Amino acid sequence: MFENSIEKVSGFTRPINSILRTYGGKQIIPGSSTLFFVNSEGYSITCRHVIDIIASAEKINQTYAAFKIERDKIPKDGKYKMHLKGLEMKYKYTSNSVVQILLTFVDCVDSMSGFTWHTHPKYDLAILKFNDFKNFKYTGYANFLKDGSKIRQGKFLCRLGFPFPEFSNYKYNEATDNIEWTNTGIQHSPRFPIEGMVTRF
Repeated sequence: MFENSIEKVSGFTRPINSILRTYGGKQIIPGSSTLFFVNSEGYSITCRHVIDIIASAEKINQTYAAFKIERDKIPKDGKYKMHLKGLEMKYKYTSNSVVQILLTFVDCVDSMSGFTWHTHPKYDLAILKFNDFKNFKYTGYANFLKDGSKIRQGKFLCRLGFPFPEFSNYKYNEATDNIEWTNTGIQHSPRFPIEGMVTRF
């Protein structure tokens, strides 16, 4: 039923892969989100909570880098644990504190200088623009109905996304105490279509 639609939408629907770690361990937690492009100028639609993660990542990573600089200056003597505990209190780190987040935007654009985003004040929606890219790696883009009255209850639809993070191209670097992307492992997660019906507006 949706074979042609899935093939078409796959051209401009892309995953956002993320990895994070908490202060309490070296285990990496993978995550996956979805965006879709709406024009050839690098504008895409995603969820507001995804933008919240993107917006917080740089600050979280910079804070942990500063923590590591201070931590590495602590003398390795009998008072090391006490001084480390004080430093953890200064940075408000507990075992569950997220200390590193890395994101990669799979097959979106060749390169970029950064992002511009606009979040919806009420709904979990956001516009994400890729800035200063030379070439985009998606084909086509989403089209929206001009007349929303044609959408009625009972209409059967299909959405496409990347809800399951099955990529494995990451590792923890013991020497640098960092999480990293690698060129090995699985780099893509499978796309996943979900069918549904319009039930309310």
